[in-house]
Amino acid sequence: MLCLNCNRVRPALTRADYTAERARLITLHGLCVCAPPKRPDDSRR
Repeated sequence: MLCLNCNRVRPALTRADYTAERARLITLHGLCVCAPPKRPDDSRR
């Protein structure tokens, strides 16, 4: 749940990720603002 670069909570990917534990971690560590990793291009198209 924590970003490996900044040690803050990564953004939620789904609605199910919004939990009380996540909210507590965000208040303790903050929310990650690092750029998301780039997805590899799909060259099969």
